Amino acid sequence: MPVLPVVLVLSPVMVLAVLGAAVACLVFGISLVHALGTGWRIVSALPGTRVDVEYSRTAVLVSIQ
Repeated sequence: MPVLPVVLVLSPVMVLAVLGAAVACLVFGISLVHALGTGWRIVSALPGTRVDVEYSRTAVLVSIQ
């Protein structure tokens, strides 16, 4: 799957998510720098994650490379 079209489609959503997170940090008194650092650590730890979900006859496998 080509990455560029996915990035282009999701980029407006990411901008809104970052702005929402910045507003939430200001409202709750959380350091924006520490919040972004923690978010980066979580994203960096994702490669190699595998999630299997089974319900009845439906199964979903999500594997992050």
